[in-house]
Amino acid sequence: MNETQNGNGLAAIGSSWMPAGGFLERLPKGLYLAAHVAFLAGGIWLWARASEFGLPYSGAFVLYALSQLGFLAYFANIITMKMAVLVEQTLVFALVALIVLRAT
Repeated sequence: MNETQNGNGLAAIGSSWMPAGGFLERLPKGLYLAAHVAFLAGGIWLWARASEFGLPYSGAFVLYALSQLGFLAYFANIITMKMAVLVEQTLVFALVALIVLRAT
């Protein structure tokens, strides 16, 4: 049984009930690792491209790229998934706040 099923009483409703996205638990960890490496590479590429063309607030894209490091740390068993999500959401919020506060 996974943590989600242990953590909520809903799993007892029926053996076929699965939370939204539960099927993703069956996919190999390497697939998620590859996805976050691709997101990290994409974030670095977008930051470099935005900087090259002098787009305003291009430095904020660094925060997006850094947000992927939290997930990579999770897959390296350094932090928990909740911590990875907290790091990612904090950095994405900082990115959005930075753009808005500098634009206004």
